[in-house]
Amino acid sequence: MKSPVTKEELTRFDGLYHRLIGTNFGSEVEYPDELKSLAATDISVLSLACGDPQIMIREIADRLKMPNSTLTSAINRLEKAGLAERVISRRDRRSFSLTITEKGRAVQQMHLDFEKEFFGLILRKLPSSKERSELMNLIETILNDGDREDGGQLHDEPL
Repeated sequence: MKSPVTKEELTRFDGLYHRLIGTNFGSEVEYPDELKSLAATDISVLSLACGDPQIMIREIADRLKMPNSTLTSAINRLEKAGLAERVISRRDRRSFSLTITEKGRAVQQMHLDFEKEFFGLILRKLPSSKERSELMNLIETILNDGDREDGGQLHDEPL
C-alpha cells in the first residue's frame, strides 16, 4: 500500500524539481540555436513524424493526446520553418500525413543529439552504475504509476 505524501516531501520535491529544470549544468551542454524557436509541442510532433513517415495527422493527435487546434498550430509552425509538409496520406486518401523535410530531419537529429548529451551529463553526475540504475528504476515506477511491469529491469543501451 502506498503511504500518503507529506507536506515536507512536496516542498522538498518542488525545490529539487525547480533546481533541476533551472540548472544549466555550468553550460556544459549547449542547446542548439535551431531548436530555440521550437515549442516542446513542435518537437514532439516532429519526433513522432520522423519515427513514422506514414503517420496520419489524426494519429499524431491521438498519440500526443492533444486537441486538433494545438496540433494544427504546431504543424503550421513546422511548415513555416520548412521542417514539415502536410500531404495526402498514402494509406487513406481522405486524410493528411505529415512529411518531414530534410531540414526537419536534421533538426530532429540535433534534438536527439542534444538529449543524449544532456541525459548523459545528468547520469554522469551519479557516481555509480547502481545509483544510475536506482534513478531509472524510480522513474519507471513513476511512469508505471507505482507498479513496475517488468520488475524494474533496465534495458541497457550505452550512451
